[in-house]
Amino acid sequence: MSILRSQYHGIFLGTTVVAMAIAFRLLLWRNLPMDNLPVIKYLVRLESSYRPMPQRNPGPRVLVGFGACVDLKVRAIPFFNALEWVPPSVDTGQFRGNNHMNELNSSDDVIASFVSAFTSGAAVERVIHNGTLFNEMVQAATNLVPQRMRNKFWSTITTGLGTNYSEPSPVAWFSLGGNALVMAVRLAREGAEVSLAARLSARERANLPGNVKPITAPPAFGLPEVPEEDVHLILEYDAGERWGTLVAPRANRYIIIRDQESPRLSGLWPGLLETWQTLVSGAAAATGSTIDRPPYPDLVVIGGLQLMDNWGFRDVPDIRSARLAELGMFLCKLPSETLVHFEMASFVNQVFANEMLRRILPHVDSIGLNEQELPNLASLLSNGTITSISSAYPRAAHMLDAMRTVWAFLNDPSLPRVSSASGPGWRRLSRIHLHTIAHQLIMVRRHVRGGAFARKQLDAMIDSGGMSARRTDIGLAWPFNRAAVAKASLIANRHTCASSAIDPVRTRLLMDDSFAVTADPQRWRSALHGAGDIGWDNRTPDHVPRIHFNATDPVTCWSEPEPDLTNTEESRLSEYFTPSRFETQIEVCVAPVLVCSEVRQTVGAGDNISAGALRAQTTARSPG
Repeated sequence: MSILRSQYHGIFLGTTVVAMAIAFRLLLWRNLPMDNLPVIKYLVRLESSYRPMPQRNPGPRVLVGFGACVDLKVRAIPFFNALEWVPPSVDTGQFRGNNHMNELNSSDDVIASFVSAFTSGAAVERVIHNGTLFNEMVQAATNLVPQRMRNKFWSTITTGLGTNYSEPSPVAWFSLGGNALVMAVRLAREGAEVSLAARLSARERANLPGNVKPITAPPAFGLPEVPEEDVHLILEYDAGERWGTLVAPRANRYIIIRDQESPRLSGLWPGLLETWQTLVSGAAAATGSTIDRPPYPDLVVIGGLQLMDNWGFRDVPDIRSARLAELGMFLCKLPSETLVHFEMASFVNQVFANEMLRRILPHVDSIGLNEQELPNLASLLSNGTITSISSAYPRAAHMLDAMRTVWAFLNDPSLPRVSSASGPGWRRLSRIHLHTIAHQLIMVRRHVRGGAFARKQLDAMIDSGGMSARRTDIGLAWPFNRAAVAKASLIANRHTCASSAIDPVRTRLLMDDSFAVTADPQRWRSALHGAGDIGWDNRTPDHVPRIHFNATDPVTCWSEPEPDLTNTEESRLSEYFTPSRFETQIEVCVAPVLVCSEVRQTVGAGDNISAGALRAQTTARSPG
């Protein structure tokens, strides 16, 4: 601690700049609650347009993996006060270089890493190697949990608690957690038939909602038959919150973990798919239904791989590469019509992130990620490196360009092919969902001539016995794009405000009055040739179209040619580029986020948002 106290000076200037940035951003917020009412009404109407509830037919079958945990959520500053830890008196700029830190061994390490995230407003998840220190921190947070809440989980999804604004939030509380589990619960709540591949402790299983069916792997890797709980210590903070002279530019969380199950991907084993098929067939037989052929999931969701990012077991052989290979083999077993979604997260280990990219992303149809993870993925694909912590308030044009970069690379035909159960030898990325504090953006593939023509073309190819194609290749997957971004925006508010009802008084819009469709028109010339009923404004000097916000019609969609590596620096490294055999383009939909101004929680927001949007775009159950 003494090292941090004596390191650097000049904190006043750094925090003044941060405070001025927050104030400037707040000036851009539309602060009149009545101005938000048309937006709220429009989004709610659009959300309900794609699928009535209760649904008439069974929802899609979804398999979600892998893992679960217990989240111990605590307000960051009261937590540090309880530990009697003090903020460092240093220039905040000095800590920007600490965001790459992937090992926490001391309180100084924790403080330095937290300050880097706190002053950037970034969501960060880090592994701690010091078990004694971690246990002390968990105990300190547990002591802050109200006595009446010590033996139960507090969850806005499963119990509806905390929906009354007049009831103050506790300083600390327990809840079910883990990317896969949170997404599974959300998908089930939205009417999907969900199975969760995870090894659960007795308490986790007891608190799991009944509409999520767990599938438990046999014990392996020296783990106990009944898993112990992996606790994630989640430090939450608000926008403008201070720790000493340090200021947070936005609400976010800092997560400290020391897992045993998730780094080993313990929920995955060779018999997973066959076990799932047996359970589904048995459930159908119990209701008098018959299944003529082995069932397959309509959607497979993969999350939580960031928990493998740092191998924290010094005396145990590193099995992560073998586990990623096992996951790739599992995905190879899936038929081509099963959609695969991968939920990104924060990665700091460059070697592991590149191996994950190489082994897993060729199997993926859809990716969900936030404003920090998107630049990371774009950088990994472009040059194999991980970026530093990104802007807390990214501009839409820059985010759209990063999405185009990811799309172009992951649809590059020079990518290594992977085997699959049927259909083409590899999957082409067909959907990207970016969730930021200000926007929800979803990019999907569509046929240039529309869905009816695409269906005829697909049927003709099947009848002729020609080269097989998938719905995603021809632009028939992921319907209801407009409704999906609307639903994502609403879930963002409901989750962070911990309320099912959206209160205009506690809601702000952070979206700019207008934004350019690209920040780099030289590279992304395809973005200049969009089409849609959005009133392209070409009056800017560089002739880049701008999208104008309209409170009475806040969701904007347009189409443009598919981004590719043609005529870019990367294309010279891609010698095998050939155009798609289908006439496809991308459809982009953007919705403003109804930002909660009295945040109750941020952790789990991305998982809930992404799962809700997936459910809006995965509507039908396949035969079988």
